[in-house]
Amino acid sequence: MKSFRIILIQSQLGIPITKRELDEIRAFKPHFVCFPEYFFVSQHLNTMNQTNHNQKLQLKRMRTLSRELDTVIIGGTMPELESDRVYNSSFVFDRGKLLGSYRKNHLFFPEVGKITPGESFKTFTAYGITFGVLICADVFHDESFDFMKKEGASIVFIPTFSPRKEETAEVKFARDREIYVRGAGLADAVLVKVCGVPSPFKTFLQARSLVANSEKILFRVHPEEEEKSMIIRHEIVLSPDKTGPFPKGKTDDTTN
Repeated sequence: MKSFRIILIQSQLGIPITKRELDEIRAFKPHFVCFPEYFFVSQHLNTMNQTNHNQKLQLKRMRTLSRELDTVIIGGTMPELESDRVYNSSFVFDRGKLLGSYRKNHLFFPEVGKITPGESFKTFTAYGITFGVLICADVFHDESFDFMKKEGASIVFIPTFSPRKEETAEVKFARDREIYVRGAGLADAVLVKVCGVPSPFKTFLQARSLVANSEKILFRVHPEEEEKSMIIRHEIVLSPDKTGPFPKGKTDDTTN
């Protein structure tokens, strides 16, 4: 059995991590820390605009966090500028080393015409396992999960930008099972979804961070916590043959 400690940073977008938060994360000694979609942005530029200077600054922030926390950082996402195109990209750093990046394949409708879609899916390797990154609307396409299963991903991180919906808890939980429990079954992996929370910068967000396997939702924020910044700690234990990832231990969280 291999045990992996993960942290989900359910937070406002475009703000730095505080020293207190860093100390809390460091104390857990996580293997992986995942941020929300559009977390590493400049609020002055907004979520879909980028400059070369800001891009270098945000990448430096991710690299530094990865090195200082001695962990793998899944850097949520940020707008990636390349020539005259902008991608919605997730950069992955392993203890200060860039493992690579993934460009969102399936865009949310406000991104169409502003963001260029990526052309392929990606997996990465750390701690002797393969893990993947999908971004938000990728989860609505089965080929996203099919690729992860083909590549042998044990964990799939999903930075997400989730607009508020007025609906009952029962409807929310049913949709989570339909998308994420089903998706975990297709991928044969544990799925880790991490969302941003509302702020004056983005007032309409609603965080529905969760962890799921092919049998059930292992952890989900309570409906009354969907607008709260939280550091969520979770432990995953993977079976040796990776035929059935399952949880062990507990989920904990700190509300800021």
